[in-house]
Amino acid sequence: MKKNKNRPREKTQPKKQIEQTVRELAKTEIEKLGYEIWDIEYYNDGTEWILEITIENPSGISISFEDCENVTRAIGPIIDQADPIENSYCLAVGSPGLNRELKNAGHLKKYIGKKVTVKLFAKNETINGKIFEAELKEIGGAEKDFVFELAETESFAIAKKEIAHIYAIDV
Repeated sequence: MKKNKNRPREKTQPKKQIEQTVRELAKTEIEKLGYEIWDIEYYNDGTEWILEITIENPSGISISFEDCENVTRAIGPIIDQADPIENSYCLAVGSPGLNRELKNAGHLKKYIGKKVTVKLFAKNETINGKIFEAELKEIGGAEKDFVFELAETESFAIAKKEIAHIYAIDV
């Protein structure tokens, strides 16, 4: 197949490498402003590449539109100067929201002892379904097993490979 020289360059860098580089570039500036990075995702939405940086306020105060604007203004020039992404993209800064997905060990540790919503890949006989709300009690070694408490007397473990998503239930 002949390459069209007028086409924009396709993404050739590994997605995780881009996300990690951007995290390293933006972390200090975001922390200076009083926020923490919740997540960074680099993806194609079908029409363009998006670099989405999700921030949170460690004190629990909601993230406002102005907070997102301030972070965008602060980190945009830093990322532009370092130029870690080969193709064009849109920078989006936002809040993880109340029912945020818990994607990594750091997220999960913050929610031990709190209520979460769990979505499984397949129906589980213990809960008689694929979705349930429970208190996250423990994260097993290397995140392999999770212990949840449905009621004060009913705890059970689920292997990580059975879990599709875990979401926070914040009020």
